[in-house]
Amino acid sequence: MGTGARVKGVLSRALEILPSSEEDVVLTGVITKINERMVELKLAEKRLTEKYGSLEKLEDIIKEKGIPPEDHKAYNDLLEWRAIRHELRELARLLESI
Repeated sequence: MGTGARVKGVLSRALEILPSSEEDVVLTGVITKINERMVELKLAEKRLTEKYGSLEKLEDIIKEKGIPPEDHKAYNDLLEWRAIRHELRELARLLESI
């Protein structure tokens, strides 16, 4: 049995037991996954905040010191932080649309 068929079987059994519609069950799963991802991203952002203070401070560090060829850690952290913020905004928009 493939993954898709197994998921459909589990969903069918759940709908027989739960007092919920298929849409409710699916939306609850989507909302749960969005929230889990947002927690992961916020923890990653907290780690960066503890290290640099703020995204703006990290940007200032890079502007002032540049990016040494032998150490791209700060630049990689900057890219990661920007990606985290972007994904958090997109997930928040998705959550608001549900």
